[in-house]
Amino acid sequence: MRDDTMERLDVRAGVILYESAPFTGPEHAAEAVRLVQQFAERHSGNPELSAILAAFTAIPTTSDNAGFTTLVRALVPVYFADYWGRETEFAPFRAAVSATFISGLDENLEPHLSDDSQQLGSLTVPTLVVVGRHDFICGVRWAQELHQMIPGSELMILEQSGHFGHIEEPEEFSRGVTRFVTATTSRAA
Repeated sequence: MRDDTMERLDVRAGVILYESAPFTGPEHAAEAVRLVQQFAERHSGNPELSAILAAFTAIPTTSDNAGFTTLVRALVPVYFADYWGRETEFAPFRAAVSATFISGLDENLEPHLSDDSQQLGSLTVPTLVVVGRHDFICGVRWAQELHQMIPGSELMILEQSGHFGHIEEPEEFSRGVTRFVTATTSRAA
């Protein structure tokens, strides 16, 4: 960019962490297992439950796109707060899912771990942390930890959502993100 163009830019910054976690690893995996067990308890009478649980336990045995797509399609109900209550609405989404297998192992065939928790405290831009109440993979526990680690952050919990709040509660999601962006823009002006 030319220097005069840079002078005319009005730069405003903020970050939205949507369905995020401060780290991955055994503790993160254990929390996901715990939340899948809660899901299983809530839906114990559903005839699809055994296939969902089998898919969840088969994840580590999959290493190709076709197999991973099959597993993800089977797992779709776990990603929603009330998949079966809105199955007509969400079934096309489920049928359209296509997944790409990416190994979670590093070059030494050890689980690839990430940990951003030490850096989060130095985040200085306005931050909104968004989570669905029923998200099993990046749930409320992780959102609350992010919120506590990031000075001045805001926490928005979508009460009727799982991992896809923008699909399950689009108006609430949009309202919260718009409010945050508008407020961030106003602060930066």
